[in-house]
Amino acid sequence: MGQRNFNLAHNSARNVGAAFLRNIRQEVARRSLNEDRLPRWLQAARVRVGWINASLVIVYEDAPQLQTDTYEILGPVGADTVVLLNVDNFQPLGASLQAHEDRGFLVFVGEVGQGNGSVFSLESQRPAFFDCGYAGYHGPRALLNLFFQHVPDASTGPVAMRFIPFALYVHDADASDPIALWQRCEEQLMDLLTSDIHDTEAGIFYENQQGRVRTFAHNKETGVIVLGKDSGPELEELREVRDFLRARGYDADLIKELPEIPMMSNEEKVRLWAIVSRFCVMIDRMPTGHIAEYPFLREQRSILAVLRPRGSGSTYMIGDDHLVDVNFINVCEFEETPLSVLDEVIEWAEGIAAERVEAYCGAYPWRD
Repeated sequence: MGQRNFNLAHNSARNVGAAFLRNIRQEVARRSLNEDRLPRWLQAARVRVGWINASLVIVYEDAPQLQTDTYEILGPVGADTVVLLNVDNFQPLGASLQAHEDRGFLVFVGEVGQGNGSVFSLESQRPAFFDCGYAGYHGPRALLNLFFQHVPDASTGPVAMRFIPFALYVHDADASDPIALWQRCEEQLMDLLTSDIHDTEAGIFYENQQGRVRTFAHNKETGVIVLGKDSGPELEELREVRDFLRARGYDADLIKELPEIPMMSNEEKVRLWAIVSRFCVMIDRMPTGHIAEYPFLREQRSILAVLRPRGSGSTYMIGDDHLVDVNFINVCEFEETPLSVLDEVIEWAEGIAAERVEAYCGAYPWRD
């Protein structure tokens, strides 16, 4: 019987967390809010749940890479900070805040955005934030966009720190009716998500985050970098290669035509664009800066096609890796123009990309 009750507690705790998340998403859709301007846990969440006596503590963290929700049920814990910080269980010596018996919905809201952050520093050996679970009934409580750090000894600094995008405290008396729980919280929470985040600079911050992720993913699908001597008549040849690739549907660019970032060296610039691109094409007619670029492209496993005039090239010091050691570098020889072998290069590069997708998805179980 004890085991059965234990399982029921796990299931009910998960159901409360899932129902609340589902209701938020439905209301976001009903209000036609732009998801890109809201926290990413609203799209996919990693949910962590524990309970202190009769109080549930539910933490929602971003999990956009999973594209689905996951649940970790910690079970009975001694303090809310065990769930917030995701640390080993302990019994607290005290709490920073009292839960009170007020039935109202109380939300602690922190700042979010570039250079902004609200941090609670818990300076005790075994701290709790709220005394939920020890003080009888309390109304629902929530945390939104707060950092928590545990500092047992001020002289040595924090031993744990966690960003809490959203957390919910629910007493068992309210957990039994998820619909009524949502009705009590809906207006205040949705107003916060709308007027304090979606319609403010915080919304722009989240939108920029989404743009950064999508830009990276888009580059890996369509980006190509063209390398080689980028001055004189050779520059025009690089541009011809670039335009050929663009005509085949790729976002092809020359390194010199991409924006300069003041804090980055030229090597860092090449590394950055090469590693976020689908593949690279290097025209190897004569010794130029691409000879220095070749080793770090090989080191970071960029898919690289080296195009040489038949029977010649810049140096024997580069371009022999494909003979035995690696499959992501290939040397293609051309007669008069590198354009004549570019369709062959595309077919080869796409083949390597497809092999990587299959192999990595098979090797990494979280990509299922």
